[in-house]
Amino acid sequence: MKREANEWLIPGAIVFAGIVLSITIFMTKPHLVQNSNGHPELTKPISTSDHIYGNPSAPVVLIEYSDIDSEYSKDFQKVMEQLMQDYGAQGSVAWVFRHLPLGDQDLNSEEHAEAAECVAALGKPSDFFAFIDAVQAVAPGDSQFDPADYDSVVSALGISTGSFDGCLTAHTYAKKVAADYQNAQQIGATGTPYNILLVRGQKPIVISGLVPYVTMKQIMDLAIQKSLTTTN
Repeated sequence: MKREANEWLIPGAIVFAGIVLSITIFMTKPHLVQNSNGHPELTKPISTSDHIYGNPSAPVVLIEYSDIDSEYSKDFQKVMEQLMQDYGAQGSVAWVFRHLPLGDQDLNSEEHAEAAECVAALGKPSDFFAFIDAVQAVAPGDSQFDPADYDSVVSALGISTGSFDGCLTAHTYAKKVAADYQNAQQIGATGTPYNILLVRGQKPIVISGLVPYVTMKQIMDLAIQKSLTTTN
């Protein structure tokens, strides 16, 4: 499994009962596909243990399986944060972040995932996303964040470094991270970012790879439109 490359073209199609969203992602780099068709219907239901940005009852939900240290996931993080600024206040779109650490490429990715979970448990729910933002700001692009620097990020969030270190050392959230990873495998994730788009009344749809902001905004607009049609 590899990070999803950010070079893309737009043919291909995703059909929403007559509405077409063209977002097939083509890679110039080869990548391993472990279930080429994918099984988005196996995506585990959203629960209170998930990290949700926006309205949990939104008619459009994007579930992202992500590697905190992945270059493409870092770029997509910015795309989603911009989209949530656009749609979050309306309550029409929600973003769910789940873990897909690529340990063979990003050596500390699983530890980063566990660290983010510890921060969320010890601080405010929003600290989960704030921690990821801070880690990615320190190590942008293809650079990787050094776990030795966790305490500086954690203390800046107002969280006890002692409590955080204890949580991380005990691997308190290792099972939760593993459950996210296993679910990503079940649905056929090929790399990160790997996304499942849920639109009320429709079948789940895979959006694989780094998709730019303009394209994602078009997708969200169509998805919201379809959700309203379904509701009415």
